[in-house]
Amino acid sequence: MPSVSCLLQIGLFANALAASRQPSDAIHSLNTTLGGRVRPIEPFSLPCYSKFNGRAVKRNEALCAERQAHYTDPAYRREMPGAYMSDTSSIDASDAASTDQCLLDPHDPTNPDAWEGRDCRLGNLPSYYIQVESAADALEAFRHARMYGVRLSIKTSGHSYVGDAGMKDSVLLWTRKLQHMKRHRRFVPSACPDTETFDAITTGAGVSCGEAYRYADEENVTIICGYSPTVGISGGWTQGGGHSVLSNVYGLGADRVVQFTVVTPDGRVRVANKCQNSDLFWALRGGGGGTYGLVMDSTHIVEPSIRLSVASISVPGRQDVVGAFLDLMVDTAIELARDGWGGHIYGNKIVYVNPLITTLDSAKKSMGRVTELANAYGGSSDISISPNWYHFFEAHVLSSSYPVGNLNLVGCQLVPASLFENRGDRQKVKSHLRRMLAEGRMGYIPADSPYLAGQSVEANETSVHPAWYSSLWQLCVAGRWEWNSTLDERVDVAQKLQRDSMRLRRLTGSGAAYKNEANPFTVDWKTAWYGGKYEALLIAKKKYDPQRLLRCWGCVGWQEQDAEESTYTAFNQIY
Repeated sequence: MPSVSCLLQIGLFANALAASRQPSDAIHSLNTTLGGRVRPIEPFSLPCYSKFNGRAVKRNEALCAERQAHYTDPAYRREMPGAYMSDTSSIDASDAASTDQCLLDPHDPTNPDAWEGRDCRLGNLPSYYIQVESAADALEAFRHARMYGVRLSIKTSGHSYVGDAGMKDSVLLWTRKLQHMKRHRRFVPSACPDTETFDAITTGAGVSCGEAYRYADEENVTIICGYSPTVGISGGWTQGGGHSVLSNVYGLGADRVVQFTVVTPDGRVRVANKCQNSDLFWALRGGGGGTYGLVMDSTHIVEPSIRLSVASISVPGRQDVVGAFLDLMVDTAIELARDGWGGHIYGNKIVYVNPLITTLDSAKKSMGRVTELANAYGGSSDISISPNWYHFFEAHVLSSSYPVGNLNLVGCQLVPASLFENRGDRQKVKSHLRRMLAEGRMGYIPADSPYLAGQSVEANETSVHPAWYSSLWQLCVAGRWEWNSTLDERVDVAQKLQRDSMRLRRLTGSGAAYKNEANPFTVDWKTAWYGGKYEALLIAKKKYDPQRLLRCWGCVGWQEQDAEESTYTAFNQIY
């Protein structure tokens, strides 16, 4: 007799077939070929609902309580193909009735108003997923897509704010279970001469930054990755550029990757590095994830285990004090970057690290002006030496809470270093920050551009937006939808985000942005996100994915028709 879970899967599969616009013959054929491993997507909050896509389902009280308890937990969400870190990715934001979604109230996940009398619907979620376990899985998915026109999308952990890690009515290629890691003390990229070797680590596409950090620490080396432990190292982080608080000294993730293994939509498994498939290698190093192929693994240069200075400095939260603090951070920005510091500014607090200064006296001297101001206002300054990167990560990152599950919209832009070079331009930056502070919208500022490392990066070596290498900070604007926002309310928030983004652009000049953290409604996205490299990237896209099997929001190859058919269609004319 079939188990309850088996019956549930059968029911979900039938429900998905009924609701999806995917060709049913193609789904059945692909499912048969992969031994029944094409599975229906389950929305994260479904256990709390009694109706799914118009059909009655049994509410699962125990699982609902578990999902409620972990609703804002990124590590919990990471393990589910149907869960995203920002639920702007999971809903049909353009649905006129604002009901094509399956959410809880992130402020109070036990609030019954979110599910009582409501239908859990897929929204922008894919209809099905395949847990990719080998290149053969991806090859079959691409083969069926070519034959039947099946839509495909790619996701590891779902961290991107622009909603490019999934698509309505698609089959999701979920890479989380590709967990292999290997250290190479003398790595030679395939087909390259052995005259150049690298100390490197190969990471499977499902490996997260936290997992890569732990493995590197066990190997007594340092790998560069993102600040959040649940970001995937091989996915959109590296493929979109990839910034780190160590990037000032060691560069972006795209600068440090030396090889990819990738399944391309034309039906081949390729090794991409500077010696073979070099155009694909270039495109994957900063030209955006999810569009050129499915990366199976990537190999990254590592550094020796490093001591580093850590500065955790804060001031009281009064507006006048925070304003003075931010003024000083602007005035000292270039000085600190030249000394090797990188980190984040959280309004009235900074957490910075420095691998170039490794003695306590030198670190205190370098941070002296910031410490002096903090002490003058009754704040605190903790300057210390960490024995290695993972020790810092455990103490300052893993111990902190980074809640997810909201419906956040962000719009970050790169701030040129030139704006910090003279008093007049610095005053413009200060005025912007003071205005944001007065409006109660002082978010975090990543001060982690490759300011020092970029001086040794050759022009066009990667497909990263060139503005990264002449910038110092990112400044961000943000908005938030609520779980029960109407379409009009969503449009209002998006319009305000646009206005704030244009105001920020008047400061930054170019509007250049890191796609993963950019305003999703950026009008000139091809320039703002790809910096004059879009046409060259499009050539690579057409070569390796001639049928456009992979399409994602704002990715290379994305077309106006795709935007009109997307769940963001209501926002396409917001300027």
